[in-house]
Amino acid sequence: MKSATSLGVIGLVVVALATAQAGVVSTTVHGLTSHELDPMIAVSDLIEGQIGQELPPLYGWHPANANPADQLAAFTDGAGVLASGLTGLLNDFPAPGTPAKTGRYSFPATDISRLQVYTGNNGGDGRIFSTTVVRYSVDEGTNFALLGYFQSDPSGTVNNSGSSPRYYSTMVSIYDDANPLLQAGVTDLIFELYAVDNTQGQMRDPFDGVNPFTGVDDGLSAAIESPLVWEIDVLETPPRLWANLSGADLNLTWLSRATNSFVQAASQLASPDWADLVPQPAIQRDGITNRTSIITGSVPRFFRIRAQR
Repeated sequence: MKSATSLGVIGLVVVALATAQAGVVSTTVHGLTSHELDPMIAVSDLIEGQIGQELPPLYGWHPANANPADQLAAFTDGAGVLASGLTGLLNDFPAPGTPAKTGRYSFPATDISRLQVYTGNNGGDGRIFSTTVVRYSVDEGTNFALLGYFQSDPSGTVNNSGSSPRYYSTMVSIYDDANPLLQAGVTDLIFELYAVDNTQGQMRDPFDGVNPFTGVDDGLSAAIESPLVWEIDVLETPPRLWANLSGADLNLTWLSRATNSFVQAASQLASPDWADLVPQPAIQRDGITNRTSIITGSVPRFFRIRAQR
């Protein structure tokens, strides 16, 4: 299963954005340290460990970022910032309106619930911000559609040594605020990662003049310094479950691409004591559809499915 632990922190900012789909929004959370938001990294997400395909324009990496562990691998290693302090540092001075780094990730068709882009800097400056454009495909990359433009903070926001509070990390969560399903049947995602600030830690959009995604001119020149991207998470939608009784049998049907599923039972929900059924009932799989039957017995019990890849 995919999961992310929530964390109460200072500095919650909700940014309204123009997107390709109604209901798709992003929420920004800032951390007062470089590791405060680490618990929000997905425990096991859809692209964990995958090295994305880098797409043009190819601006390389910041000259200080020469270790492969701090480059594409860092986006999906689940570790946040590494000891070098240079993790995910993209190259500066991309041409206005072009991303500093573009990565494509592919996987079996999956319903997506949430995306997360985690950035930061041990120096606590404007490189903690993020600006990301996300595109998705449902036909294995034959066609891509725009999911949205997601800017972590309003243009003009400043984060530097004179700021109070001063932030060191940023988590942007992308989701549909009216639906637990962000997008169904996704096979590919493209993340376009842009420069974010000037040399004084001021958040700017990556365009000179009108931003083609928002239709707004922030009145500032294009950002020139790029973020440090510590993690990109893709969380799939939890399995959908149906149940019906047939005599003493409880029939369960659920949709999941997980290859390993287990039926668990608990005697109460107030303080649940979930445990795998022994023996496990046989589970039939047909594509993403899973079915099983359980003999309910005379003792009241609660049941759930634990699914994992």
